[in-house]
Amino acid sequence: MASTPSLRSTGILTDLRRLLPELPASVRKVAEVVLADPQGAVAGTLHDLADAGGSSPSAVSRLCRRLGIDGYPALRVAVAADAASAGSSPWELDISRTISPTDPLDKVARTLATVQTLAVRDTLSGLDLDAVRQVAEAIATAGRVQLYAVSGSAVMTSELELRLSRIGVPTWSFTDVHDGLVGACLLGESDVAIAVSYTGETTETVEMLRAARQAGAVTAAITGSPRSPLAEVAAHTLITVSDATTFGQGPLAGRFAELAVVEMLYLAVSQLTYDRASALLTLTAGAVKAHQMSHDRRPRR
Repeated sequence: MASTPSLRSTGILTDLRRLLPELPASVRKVAEVVLADPQGAVAGTLHDLADAGGSSPSAVSRLCRRLGIDGYPALRVAVAADAASAGSSPWELDISRTISPTDPLDKVARTLATVQTLAVRDTLSGLDLDAVRQVAEAIATAGRVQLYAVSGSAVMTSELELRLSRIGVPTWSFTDVHDGLVGACLLGESDVAIAVSYTGETTETVEMLRAARQAGAVTAAITGSPRSPLAEVAAHTLITVSDATTFGQGPLAGRFAELAVVEMLYLAVSQLTYDRASALLTLTAGAVKAHQMSHDRRPRR
């Protein structure tokens, strides 16, 4: 079982967003109320917060314990302080949790900017950097790196494949479970397998990573759920954090959180292989330079 990174001192609201996917339903409702309106949620009593979340006072108490806070009074102080800090400005806090078809585009743009900024900041501030370093070290010396994802998460594996390939890491990404299982069973101890899933519950992705682990490869998961089936399979878990803002059923900020982790992995591997990476980046840039239109060749208007 992969270890779950401990909470860091990044603010109570960031900790809440990080914990949200793994909380029981009754406790999650309370946390969602606090995240939706931090100052208003803690303006009343413990019973007021429980009622607002359609839950019970014991759910509020359990949330406090999960956060490592000694009771509701301490929660009120922590939330109020975080909400008043520069990192939790009214611009960040006063946003809707959903984007509707009738919202004006200026509101859509403001919401989008906010949730994406928060997703990247919260993900990087709580990312297990020891795990990033260990995965990067394995990638830097790997015989093969395989990446697994389906649907929207496959965008992230394609991005990581492109980046690692350009700095000389032999990398393949799989979106079809049959191809992925065949590839995974051919891996060994000198290889690395990384899977990406926002929920961590995509059956095909879990199966491919499990097969890679059974073959002996170093395994890692990029996921928003630290207690998901995918996280259970991975030796290293890189947790993403994103707000619950959605359009329909699609999370807006999840991909940006995943991209932040992808960028961190790429940069960590590039640091470890600096001479090779620098030489290959120069070489590959030169290879396509002739296909970039220079200023003199641009059509005149």
